[in-house]
Amino acid sequence: MSSTLTLPLPDLVIGSEPPADAEQSPSVKALRSRFGDAIRAVRMDPVGTPVISMEPGRIHEALQFLKADPDQAYDLLLDVMGADPGGELVIQVWYQLWSMKHGRMLRLLASLPRSGLSIRSAVDLYATANWLEREVYDMYGVHFENHPDLRRILMPENYDEGFPLRKDFPLRGRFARSEQVKRALNRSTEDVYAREELALAGLLDDEAIAPRPDTMHETEDHLEGEKMVINMGPQHPATHGVLRLVLQLDGETVVRCIPHIGYLHTGFEKTCEYREWNQVIPYTDRMDYLAPMLYNIGYVLGVESLLGVEVTPRCRVVRVILSELNRILGHLLWLGTGAMDIGATTVFLYTFQERERIYNLHEAYCGGRITTSVTRVGGMVADLPVGWLEACREFVERLPKTLDECDRLLTRNSIWQSRMIDIGVIDADAAIDLGLTGPNLRGSGVAYDVRKARPYLGYDEYDFDIPVGKVGDTYDRYLVRLEEMRQSVRILLQALDSVPDGPINVSDPAVILPDKSEAMSSIDAMISHFKLVMEGLQVPAGDVWYSIEATKGELGFGLISDGGSKPVRCRFRGPSFVNLASLPHMVEGGLVSDVIACNASIDIVLGEIDR
Repeated sequence: MSSTLTLPLPDLVIGSEPPADAEQSPSVKALRSRFGDAIRAVRMDPVGTPVISMEPGRIHEALQFLKADPDQAYDLLLDVMGADPGGELVIQVWYQLWSMKHGRMLRLLASLPRSGLSIRSAVDLYATANWLEREVYDMYGVHFENHPDLRRILMPENYDEGFPLRKDFPLRGRFARSEQVKRALNRSTEDVYAREELALAGLLDDEAIAPRPDTMHETEDHLEGEKMVINMGPQHPATHGVLRLVLQLDGETVVRCIPHIGYLHTGFEKTCEYREWNQVIPYTDRMDYLAPMLYNIGYVLGVESLLGVEVTPRCRVVRVILSELNRILGHLLWLGTGAMDIGATTVFLYTFQERERIYNLHEAYCGGRITTSVTRVGGMVADLPVGWLEACREFVERLPKTLDECDRLLTRNSIWQSRMIDIGVIDADAAIDLGLTGPNLRGSGVAYDVRKARPYLGYDEYDFDIPVGKVGDTYDRYLVRLEEMRQSVRILLQALDSVPDGPINVSDPAVILPDKSEAMSSIDAMISHFKLVMEGLQVPAGDVWYSIEATKGELGFGLISDGGSKPVRCRFRGPSFVNLASLPHMVEGGLVSDVIACNASIDIVLGEIDR
């Protein structure tokens, strides 16, 4: 039987201190020594990550070196991000890397001319590059050479209006199948993988759905029956309403699983390029509406790093309290709905009672329950109301009893164990290769948590442990999340004991609106108020990739500013997007009944997938 254990602090992945200058980074020195002629520029971003601009043709070779060299060991590809900086005839591709062994972050950047948007795929090095590169292709039109399945992932495969996140994308237009799309569809019929996809989508008429050759372990002569293709979702209650899983079955065994996304299609990233920096905040809490304040907080931390703003001590502790409350909020929903997916309805009632109490705290603080928009760049929407901390403490002190009851109902339940133990196993190496983070990675035995690896909001001052699993199955992922809620209780009790007095917001009038009484009595304050309202917050030119530990894994924000009041690029690295890409690895070879348990165990929310 698998079980979790809590590793002592020295065994955790802890980030090293960033060098004072990018040229002093060991990785920069190694790359200069090996690829000196291919390096165009080296700099440091606001959070201390070395950024290396390289010739696009040498990026793959550099990635291969950075992963294989033991002195570098960048084994986790956190993000592949596209960007159209505007005003230049280039499209940027960012590769955000993390070394588990050395605790270092690095970014490689390739600038591709619009006349030649092509670069070699990194899928042969990092499995997680598969979906990430498809997204860059879909949104920017970058062709990744040797990619095994390069096609649109969020937009329909026959979409011919262009590439939505490029600056030259027409915001309005009519859908029409162009000759270019027709030619692409005809070419794709030569590949049986694409043929199956197109036929299932209704884009091929009278075409037989052929199985993929590499999944055929036996010839048809040796099969007792033919393979069957079925859809699980998007109407299936366990697929969250906007996720479609195409399953190829041999009897009850899943031969292939193809997740289809893009049904929700919110377009947040494009919208945010046309909103002022503070106006982006409401979109962040709609990505993961199950733990909205974490997304509010992560985004403003990224913007504050560009501004060089340090929030007040009171604001820092309040953000920690809200972050951990929302971590519990997200895990409670996962526990309740995941149990109900498998058939344990009673647990759902326990967890949603506790979620209601957190929602009451939300409402008492900011007036909103689900969509909170609680942060502001440089502070919070308001200070805590009288009595709020006492109500929060009451909730925190009573929660462990409910967790113990859920533990009693599930952990040693024979039906629960039979549905989860040794189901959807992902070992540590495979989990890192697939880019898993958060509880899904820790369930595979890797003690990587952004709060420990790259502490923010003073998390290094709190005493808490990181639970990890041994086997990496669905049962381990359940146990890790259950224990993480108990660790969040530990953090909350420490934070509630240490909330300092003082202002909640910084006193910089160029960042935070002055009090109304001050604006009505001081001409300087009135001018500052007017400029912030009419012109918006002015963020210095620069870029950053900032991440925090959210409920579902590492939540990254890739931000680019040109010095104005709106972001040039506002990238959200939603952990659910990467986590979902691992689902075929979990379910292929297993039973169709196990798909529900595996899908529940990775804890996805479609709002941050179809952003």
